[in-house]
Amino acid sequence: VPVVLDLPRLRVQVGAGGVPPMLRGLVRAPARRAVARGGSGLVEELDGLAARERAGFVLELVRGQVAAVLRYSSAAEVPAEQAFTDLGFDSLTAVELRNRLNAVTGLRLPATLVFDYPTPAVL
Repeated sequence: VPVVLDLPRLRVQVGAGGVPPMLRGLVRAPARRAVARGGSGLVEELDGLAARERAGFVLELVRGQVAAVLRYSSAAEVPAEQAFTDLGFDSLTAVELRNRLNAVTGLRLPATLVFDYPTPAVL
């Protein structure tokens, strides 16, 4: 049956959960931004830093999570330029690091993260 639908109005209802089940396949929900959620106030912490300090902050965050996964005593033991594979990462520890970074950042990162970005500095 030809029907005229007010799609913009239905999209507004998506957020409120008010779209009838029969129409849910026709109306796409607006894209959610992972960064907006932030993990543990990470966005606020980064906003509070000068632009030149942000990269160093994120590098220390990554090195800290790598140290936790590999059971090092501190982030200082993780060389920023050494490859994850040389540090001892395999597929299981790669997933563990990804899960930790997901939790800290609020982002959805791929399981292949340490293979796509080979060092803590690159990541």
